[in-house]
Amino acid sequence: MKKTLLIASVLAAFTLSAPATAQEKPANDVVSKMFTWWNQAFKTPGAYTPENFSKFFTPDATLVLEGRTVINGVDQWATHFQKIQSGGGDVEIVVPFKDVFEVGDRVYTYHVIRSRRDGQLGCSLAAGHAELKGGKIASIVLVRHTLEAGKDPLDAQCWTD
Repeated sequence: MKKTLLIASVLAAFTLSAPATAQEKPANDVVSKMFTWWNQAFKTPGAYTPENFSKFFTPDATLVLEGRTVINGVDQWATHFQKIQSGGGDVEIVVPFKDVFEVGDRVYTYHVIRSRRDGQLGCSLAAGHAELKGGKIASIVLVRHTLEAGKDPLDAQCWTD
């Protein structure tokens, strides 16, 4: 619960301090590099393998979304994203991130996730952090907010067509 509150606070801080458009920051951190690979892999059937995820992740790496662990280990990373990939459409994590910084063995991010499927556009803001071990990602913890057209102001990085 404390982690979720901390991340929600970070998301709020990013939202209040972030400019309307992304600042170009070098994508030199391991999380940015992983999502650059991830975006290309999404367009490449068969690219989401445990071996490929192992280039960026520890063997037991977890993904925690909204306080719930949804992935545990590189095998689950591969099968989780294979399932999303096989569903069709496009998904992209916008890199460079809106904001990214490192503190010790953590990389904090604030970024846009955009999607297109069956004629429908989707866009979310995500904030959180990755825990690193030995230069690889041991855990990614994110909170997300789906932007709803007509209800929320859309971020400039959202797809509009």
